Amino acid sequence: MKNKEVSMDRIKEYLSSKLWLSVVIAIIVLCVVFSILSPAFLQWSNFQAVLVQSSITGIMAVGLCFVIMTGGIDISIGAILLLSATVFAYTVNGTESFMLAFLASLSTATLAGVLNGVLVYYFKMAPMITTLATYNIYNGIALHISKTENVPIDRGYTFLGNGRIANIPVPLMILLAITLIGAYLLSHTRFGTFVRAVGDSQVSATESNLPTRRTIVSAYTLAGFTAGLAGVLLISRTAGLQNSLGVGTEFTCIAAVVLGGTALSGGSGSVVGSVFGAVFLILIDNGLNLLQASPFIYDAVRGIVLLAAVSVDRMSTARQAKTLLEQKALRIGSSIIKQVKKTAQA
Repeated sequence: MKNKEVSMDRIKEYLSSKLWLSVVIAIIVLCVVFSILSPAFLQWSNFQAVLVQSSITGIMAVGLCFVIMTGGIDISIGAILLLSATVFAYTVNGTESFMLAFLASLSTATLAGVLNGVLVYYFKMAPMITTLATYNIYNGIALHISKTENVPIDRGYTFLGNGRIANIPVPLMILLAITLIGAYLLSHTRFGTFVRAVGDSQVSATESNLPTRRTIVSAYTLAGFTAGLAGVLLISRTAGLQNSLGVGTEFTCIAAVVLGGTALSGGSGSVVGSVFGAVFLILIDNGLNLLQASPFIYDAVRGIVLLAAVSVDRMSTARQAKTLLEQKALRIGSSIIKQVKKTAQA
């Protein structure tokens, strides 16, 4: 009996340490439901399309995961995506050099991320307000450059979005590479340790002489880079610039990261979980599309999912706080009992 209890405790401990497993279970349940409602959902071509669509959100979610783990937020990543795509379109059309356009777009997005991090750290403003302001700045610059016009690009420059290597879509390969790099950075480097420490308590991290400034700026820089890469992939898929690119992606990414087990309060999270969260949200859109649901209900469903994710996050945070308080109370009680015993013996 005791062995069974021990094994159950180990299972619970494993599941709690792998929060992304709950997202995987939710994906499986969602697949079963949609396959019953629409037989077309089970087609391999549909699954492949879902995975390719998820790559854009998934790549952005990897970078955003680090920002949220520091206790911050980045509302501007959708605008950075649009700005990156705009720079790519005009550079590739003007120079006919894919590599130059690729480097220019990623550099622009990365610098935008650096600016976000610098503003958040040095101005000590709420990250949401700061990045909401930069969202408008980056979005305004992109729309000013394009004059809100659609700008097509030659199909020869769309390999990253539509190409295949060994019959595997390139976006999926890039998503896998970014996920592995992100997971390694988070779990096996000092940077990942610093991100967790800053998220737990920025004050304590600073007092412990940890590189708080560098950590925060690096996290926002990474989010800018991944948003820029997503912008290049998206414009490569659509073979043209549209002023609606990136609209609403920031909130989808936030929902994906929170669904994946990253605490909004910072300090803990999962890169792999964030990617699975992105797949889950794209699956919802795909299923609703196959069921010919009204396109206006998509945002409502995303909103409901985000509310549910935030609610779960808050309840989890409350449970952790309660557990810590109970542990602290037990330690204090134990200390008092020991002191009383010493006094009685004296």
